Amino acid sequence: MIDEDWQEEAVSWLQRILPPVSAIIFVMFSYLPIYIKLFNNIRPDLGLVAIYFWMMYRPDLFDLKSVAVMGLIDGVMSSSMFGLGLFTYLVMYLLMSNLRKYFNGRSFIVIWYGFMAMSLAAMLLKWLIASIYYAHFLPISIVIFSYLIGAAIYPLLSMVFAFMQSCFLQDDDEL
Repeated sequence: MIDEDWQEEAVSWLQRILPPVSAIIFVMFSYLPIYIKLFNNIRPDLGLVAIYFWMMYRPDLFDLKSVAVMGLIDGVMSSSMFGLGLFTYLVMYLLMSNLRKYFNGRSFIVIWYGFMAMSLAAMLLKWLIASIYYAHFLPISIVIFSYLIGAAIYPLLSMVFAFMQSCFLQDDDEL
């Protein structure tokens, strides 16, 4: 009886930390070195994909603390000003908190368009704040190409997250 309770608690704990841990891993993947001359500075923000997906499908397991940890890790790993990634992730979290009800239950295309719109807003705001901080407009082409790559790989990454959700996460009524 005690062994079964311990196992159930361990499984429940692992299920609760899967969305934040997977999001943090994707943030770290964003900063893997790519040795292709053209794509050296162009990096899709995989953290935005993670926030969007988990806030869409499992907001009960993905909270503000998860976003804060993601932002801090992004700040440590990036070479930009500290807190800019956290701010971007908080913007995406706020957008998803308020607009999730409009996308819930819609087709994948509508959800994908929603991601494209919200990530564009977050990335342009990030670019604007960085430009203000550095006192001149930074090249927007890098932001646009990073956005386009992120929007293009969203279906693949959402399939990875959906696979994790279907294999490892159960709803409370299924437990």
